[in-house]
Amino acid sequence: MAERRRNNYTYHTDGSVAYQVDYVPGSGETTARPLPKQQPKPRTKPRKRPVVHEKIAIAPFAVLGVALALFMLVLVLFGYVQIYEAGSEVADLEDRIATLQEENKKLQTQFENAVDLQQIEQSARELGMQQPSSKQKITVSVPVEDVTVISAGTGSNPIETAVRAIYETAQDLLEYLRLR
Repeated sequence: MAERRRNNYTYHTDGSVAYQVDYVPGSGETTARPLPKQQPKPRTKPRKRPVVHEKIAIAPFAVLGVALALFMLVLVLFGYVQIYEAGSEVADLEDRIATLQEENKKLQTQFENAVDLQQIEQSARELGMQQPSSKQKITVSVPVEDVTVISAGTGSNPIETAVRAIYETAQDLLEYLRLR
């Protein structure tokens, strides 16, 4: 075989054939070998890996956050319950107000029908009452401090009235500040 390698042969190929160093043209020899028949591999059960339980660390802030969220949820629910109860109570009170208003109208109508001025006047005469005479009128004197003066429009100049109002307001303000 060593001799073959020493000889310089030229190779000629048509197409893409791999370069074979020990190939002698015309020898009819092929270098291809048949593939061995492969037997199917028996299936083996995969080994179960042992389950490793890792120790889980719980963060205290996470627990605190969850507790705070649950507390807030409970507060919101109680708020909704109170709103519902207040709404129900308002509806009941509105019904009661409507009933009382209807009853008030009925009683007002009965009262107005029961009051008869002619009957009252006749009852007063039977008791000996009469209209007051001019001799029975009483004059009441009221002290000046208890009197309210309402001035009628004098028809004066509006500019003069405005200046007087500003002057009186300023005097009232000074008097108020002196008292303090």
